[in-house]
Amino acid sequence: MHCREFTEAELAELDREVAELAWRWARRLVGLRTEQAPFGPADPQLPETERAAAHLARLYVLARVRNSADSRADADAFYAGQAGAGYPEIAAALGLS
Repeated sequence: MHCREFTEAELAELDREVAELAWRWARRLVGLRTEQAPFGPADPQLPETERAAAHLARLYVLARVRNSADSRADADAFYAGQAGAGYPEIAAALGLS
């Protein structure tokens, strides 16, 4: 099975979904409802101190997402190898040259 490359539009969509995921969890961690701000990096609806707390929470979430993605990538690299994929294919899937 061959995996095609993302289109530019798909990469933008993926980026938006990750951003939305991070904001959703950040709002949850600081005790805001899903319909409350912040909805983006410079939301004027919040005072500066609350906005800083939201950004720190989002940073915390993004670090956890990165750790989770790294763990999942390690597992999938292992399973791909177990299924017969070689180093060149695994490196290509990881975007390594």
